[in-house]
Amino acid sequence: MPPLLEVQHLTKRYKKFLALDDLCMKVYEGEVYGLLGPNGAGKTTLLSTLFGLLIPDGGEIYLLGRAVQPGRPETLHGLEGFVDTPAFYPHLSAVENLLCTLYRRGERRSTAEIMPFLERVGLAHAAHRPVGGFSTGMKKRLGIAQSLLFRPHLLILDEPTSGLDPNGVREMRSLIRELKSEGTSILLSSHILSEVEQIADRIGIINRGRVICEDTLAALTASPHTYRLKVDNLPSALALVHMNGLVGETEEQTLCVRLQDNKTIGDVIMMLVQHGIRVYDVAPVRTRLEETFFQILGLQESTGHDENTPTHAQKTMGGQYVAC
Repeated sequence: MPPLLEVQHLTKRYKKFLALDDLCMKVYEGEVYGLLGPNGAGKTTLLSTLFGLLIPDGGEIYLLGRAVQPGRPETLHGLEGFVDTPAFYPHLSAVENLLCTLYRRGERRSTAEIMPFLERVGLAHAAHRPVGGFSTGMKKRLGIAQSLLFRPHLLILDEPTSGLDPNGVREMRSLIRELKSEGTSILLSSHILSEVEQIADRIGIINRGRVICEDTLAALTASPHTYRLKVDNLPSALALVHMNGLVGETEEQTLCVRLQDNKTIGDVIMMLVQHGIRVYDVAPVRTRLEETFFQILGLQESTGHDENTPTHAQKTMGGQYVAC
């Protein structure tokens, strides 16, 4: 399946500072893509370039199979969203701001046609209030409503839960899931890794202007060394694992085994079966996304990795280094 959004060799320099360094990434149709990275990694520059707010020094961006060209907004058709906090006319109401947005794009709709979009993001109660009095979280909700007016194929959200209370965060999470189920692909940039972990399908980790690791959430959070097995004779299975020099423990009526000495999970299953122990289920033990994120960044920093080869963390965690 071809990507919905593809970035190839994207480069952007601010005088002597290289903000984007031969960056490559892909976002596919129907997925939530979580873009993660420390401050200064290049996330805002990347998103601004995708929207055409910045002109790259090199590289290509393809949206829906067509090349995005600086200065030609029609090539961005199908892409909506915002970077940082969306800007609105402060003296106008939420409804009036949305009507202005439509007018600028050559469309006319009634207030009645606008209200469902505000209801969807939880702003119906503030529809006629001046936006200048809105909180940051409310402005981001309004930014999503504005984006949804144009039925985007790809929705870019920059820190969408920033400024929201716990209930607002939960509602935003629910909205993102709904949009995905309706066929909208979402590129989500956030510092809140626990939130990204709950809604993202694929993850891209950016550092020093490059996407250093890009893979599915499942692959990034699966431990290649520890497995949980459901067996019919837990005490015997644990004893057998220890007899063969493996690290094992029981947890919630299952056997957890940590692989060592080049053994595979297949070797462990065969050993158990040969001793008359039935294995009903096998699954890798999941790690938290936060642990994976800091380990990948930490190993890159400690090794000074800056070449088009995978780091040790990417090899052991299943992450795919993005080399164009």
